[in-house]
Amino acid sequence: MMVSYWEQKSFLYHRHLIICGAGFTGLSAAVYYKRSHPASSVLVLEKDAICGGASTQNAGFACFGSASELLADLTHSDEKKVFDLVEKRYRGLLNLRSLLGDDAIGYEPLHGFELFRQGDHLYEHCLEQMDYLNNKLESITGERVYRPADEKVSTFGFSNVTHMIENTAEGQVDTGKMYKSLLELARASGVEILNGISVAGFEEGSHVKVFTDRGSITADKFLIANNGFASTILEGSRTTPARAQALVTAPIEGLKVKGSFHILEGFYYFRNIDDRILLGGGRHLDFEAETTTARQLNKKIQDDLDRVLREIILPGQQYEVAQRWTGIMGMGNEKQVIAEQLSDRVFCAIRLSGMGLALSTLLGKEIVEMMH
Repeated sequence: MMVSYWEQKSFLYHRHLIICGAGFTGLSAAVYYKRSHPASSVLVLEKDAICGGASTQNAGFACFGSASELLADLTHSDEKKVFDLVEKRYRGLLNLRSLLGDDAIGYEPLHGFELFRQGDHLYEHCLEQMDYLNNKLESITGERVYRPADEKVSTFGFSNVTHMIENTAEGQVDTGKMYKSLLELARASGVEILNGISVAGFEEGSHVKVFTDRGSITADKFLIANNGFASTILEGSRTTPARAQALVTAPIEGLKVKGSFHILEGFYYFRNIDDRILLGGGRHLDFEAETTTARQLNKKIQDDLDRVLREIILPGQQYEVAQRWTGIMGMGNEKQVIAEQLSDRVFCAIRLSGMGLALSTLLGKEIVEMMH
């Protein structure tokens, strides 16, 4: 497309670092790069008016893995990989809180809980392996985080739930506050952010030329940090989009639910926020349809979320669903994050596997260290 002289002069000029994606990872990397290179020019390109990936559409869980989820991971991956990733998530949460502060992200240490229905074999398996998991997690967190919490089922008002396991080291954040705080920190650090510009590709020579729908921009270094959308510009990204469905209720008077909750190896998740219930998940019901970047509701999954809300979370209560939406995560054949130097000038920090809130600020820090 045509570009004016003014656009070229004031916006599309050469930078030291260009980052594709203004999500948690991209903004964190920008902040850490400016801290280590104060005089550098850093430009973040974001295709949406507000970050369009999972960063502003997630559930705000400050979590690192439910008991059944970790046990499921151990059937697909070796022990060291699983717990190294858990440690990275935990350290990432500590890094996030240190970087922005608990008030700025709305952090609440309300604990995590996993729900089990009658006859659910997962509970017995988790109970049998609880000492093993606690021994592993204690070396990471300094505490034995999992414990049975059946006595709290009635406190929260759940139905069709017979057992719960509590994780005392987890909590929740206000995703909107967190993103806004990180955005403000990036801008205060001197990072430039251009919204509404889509990156179409890049080529490397004596510098990197980044092609966008508003013309091309050159840089000394280029970081791909658009997670679920990485395959659109990076061939062989080993990352596929994974759409997540979510809903939130209108405020509910006398809401008993307080905390971050998982069901079925983390495939369903819900929490309280502003006297509402935020519920997401159900992707396992339609994996093929949800492997997409299309922002569309999936009726089959949304109907199932309504069922979970009605039968388990808010049985016999009057409530109204206020909003429904989707978010795009980045998944792959394994849950390990991809943080790599692809060439002399090109780097990527992608495939956060639904744990971007926990991993992103630490990932941003680590990819900048790699650039040095």
